[in-house]
Amino acid sequence: MMERINLIPDEMLRRKKAGQKRPLIIGVLVLYVLSLGMVYFYQRAKVKERLNNIEQAIKQRDDLIAQNARYKEVIERINLAQKKEEDIKKRLEVIDSLLQGRVYWSEILRGITHLIPDGIWLESLSTYDLPQGSGKPPTESIGGKGVKFNGTAVSNSRIAEFVFALENSRFFKNVLLTYSQKRELQGRDFYDFELTVDLKEAKK
Repeated sequence: MMERINLIPDEMLRRKKAGQKRPLIIGVLVLYVLSLGMVYFYQRAKVKERLNNIEQAIKQRDDLIAQNARYKEVIERINLAQKKEEDIKKRLEVIDSLLQGRVYWSEILRGITHLIPDGIWLESLSTYDLPQGSGKPPTESIGGKGVKFNGTAVSNSRIAEFVFALENSRFFKNVLLTYSQKRELQGRDFYDFELTVDLKEAKK
C-alpha cells in the first residue's frame, strides 16, 4: 500500500481552509444583521404604537376637558334659568296677592246703579277699612273694606227696598241701617238715612 504524500505547501493549505470558512462567517454575519434589523423594526413598531396610544390618551383627555367645560356651561345655564323661574314665581305670587285684595270699584259702582230703587237719592258714598274682629257677630274676623251710604228717600219703605237689594247683592254683606230721620221740605216728608255694608271678598 502506497502512502500519500502531501506536496501542497502549508501556506496554501491554510489559505484553502480559510477560504472554506469565509462563506460560513459571511452567513453568520448576514443572519446577525438580519436579526438586528428585525429587532430594530420590532422596537420601532412598538415605540410607534406607544406614541399612538399616548396621542389617543391626550386626545381623550382634551375631549373630556372640553366636555366638562360644556357640561359646566350647561349646568350654569340651567341654574340661571331656575333662578329666573323662581324670581318670576315670586313676582307672580306678589301680583296674585295684590289682585286677591283688589277691589273692582268700576264694577261695584255699576252694580249699585242697578240696586237703587226709585225714590232714593244718594248724597255721598265713602269707604273705610274694616278692622280685624269687627264682624257680626263681633268674634268674626272680617278685615277688608266697608262702604257707607248717605242719602234721602221719599219713604221708609223705599229705604227698606234698598236694604233688601243690598243684602241680595253679590258685592255686599252685613247691611246695617245706621239711622233714618224724617224731615219736611216744601210741604213734603223726606227721610235722610245712613247705611253701612261690608264688601264681600272677590271670588277667584
